[in-house]
Amino acid sequence: MKRKNFSPDSVHAPFANYVHGITIEEGKRIIFVAGQVPADKNGNVVGIGDFNTQGEQVIKNLKEVLTEGGATMSDLVKVTTYIVGREYTQAGRELGVKHWDKSNPPTSTLIVCAGLANPDFLVEIDAVAII
Repeated sequence: MKRKNFSPDSVHAPFANYVHGITIEEGKRIIFVAGQVPADKNGNVVGIGDFNTQGEQVIKNLKEVLTEGGATMSDLVKVTTYIVGREYTQAGRELGVKHWDKSNPPTSTLIVCAGLANPDFLVEIDAVAII
């Protein structure tokens, strides 16, 4: 995939492992990944009350969806992470630092919200990948 990452000098430096913008060459396939939640393949919520355990399950689910679509984490161009409390801000950022391609990170938005679809969910991530 031919892509160009950019972060203008006229904008603050990224706060974590992301870039401010990405351009993509024409003729690529786009994969939209629905919000992935901390549920295992049987639909059981994992790590109730434990942000890190839930975050790892969300990443596992995200990787599975990307793989099924023929993509990898390196193909991500846009990620939105939803967390249910400011106390999880750093842990939410660290998910990206740990899992996004360090040499080719996606754009990223971190949203603190009042709650998610299930009150046991502490984190949810949706994404867009280009291959």
